[in-house]
Amino acid sequence: MIVPRSSSSASIASRLAMKYLMPSQLLAPFIKNSNRCYQSRCSIIRLFFHRVNINSDSSFVVSRQPQSLRTVVSTTTTVNINISALHNCRASTTTSTTTTKQYFNNDTISSIPLRSVLYVPASNTRALDKVTKLLSLATERAKRPDAIMYDLEDGVHPTKKEEARIQLYEYLQQQSSTAAAATTTTLSRNYFGLLRINRSDTPWFHDDASLALTMVLDTTINIHGVVLPKIEGWEDVDFVARHFRSLMTESAGKGADSTTATSTLSSVSDDDDESGSGDVVSPVPLWAMIETPRAILSAAEIARQASIQGLILGTNDLSKELRLRPTTTTTTTSSSSTTLSPTPRMGMLTSLQYTILAARAHDKIVIDGVYNNIASDADNLEHFRQECLQGKEWGMDGKTLIHPNQIQATNEIYAPSHEELEYARRVVKCWEDAIAEQSSSGRNFTGVAVLDGMMIEELHVIMARKLLEQAEKIHSM
Repeated sequence: MIVPRSSSSASIASRLAMKYLMPSQLLAPFIKNSNRCYQSRCSIIRLFFHRVNINSDSSFVVSRQPQSLRTVVSTTTTVNINISALHNCRASTTTSTTTTKQYFNNDTISSIPLRSVLYVPASNTRALDKVTKLLSLATERAKRPDAIMYDLEDGVHPTKKEEARIQLYEYLQQQSSTAAAATTTTLSRNYFGLLRINRSDTPWFHDDASLALTMVLDTTINIHGVVLPKIEGWEDVDFVARHFRSLMTESAGKGADSTTATSTLSSVSDDDDESGSGDVVSPVPLWAMIETPRAILSAAEIARQASIQGLILGTNDLSKELRLRPTTTTTTTSSSSTTLSPTPRMGMLTSLQYTILAARAHDKIVIDGVYNNIASDADNLEHFRQECLQGKEWGMDGKTLIHPNQIQATNEIYAPSHEELEYARRVVKCWEDAIAEQSSSGRNFTGVAVLDGMMIEELHVIMARKLLEQAEKIHSM
């Protein structure tokens, strides 16, 4: 694509780039002066495996990163880009901006809290403005979500899909520049960003996938994974994973010689097929929406895919597909007390618990579905808390939300309580004291301790320490 030198507006340039450039071209442009115009070329980038340095004189270096990047979260990929060339497509003298973001694989994703996952429609300007306010450091941490899912699917009208992609890309670029500016500390980027794209059988899938790949690979944009709606089997995951692989290969073919492409893709060869059933590992982390009966019955094989980082329940679609009757939560008032009716999800109980089993069997994250009533009256808020408690007791890692007024209660409930932490500390101390006591008396430790009459084994200590670690991570956010 040729962009005229007079295209000085970053907004116009980014819109053109979004429409015409491949993802890796956005990530790694080479700038070539030709008749007062500047032409982009591209080089394939493999997530987690390469360091790319692009200098102001258009020279670049791509160096191989160690395999340990697959599993070591403390090591991050750094990309140095001539931001002026990328946004304005011109060779003005501008200092390159360097930013980093942390990537998480299936082993390290559990190291971050994902208590609250807020849906944000990408086409809704007002909702995006609310996100900016939520991320303000002036907002209490308890009222900020752990994760944000920017939505290009159900939350966007079919006629607004392209506009939503452009608007979201510009918004996240602005969010990044605001957070990275040396003179401001008013905006937090301390959240886990997800992008929900449209199904692979829709006309919007290809453009959504191209945008998603760009955003995940771009270290300046806070998107860490891609959410796939209405996944119904491992074949669906495999198709999308192969599509992302082909996007990267296609990018290499358009702008880089075959030697570069072959060398780069050697790190994602057939030995990445770790879990069988035709599983091809996606170059970007994938999250599967479980929202149909077929998906429930296939939840275990979906969770087994190496490309999948987590399962997210879509309880509204699931309720429709199960043909459950619409239910409302009522209260029964007596002269002395108010009794809440059970959370109206009994018809989905088997489906929800089976999804949790599937996720835990393959050590994946599982996020509960939404609560539809956003009224702020006391009764409704109590019903919402009851549903959060229900999900926590069943073993969910967090909950998807549709309104900011649901964030604080969710964060509170899915965080370890004061009582839970106190008991966890007592379990660990009891265990350590038992080991020390038996060691000092010259006896071998029996592997059992007793606290308040209850038997304590190593598994209880592991659970207690995990709870304490979770609290520490939340506190440090």
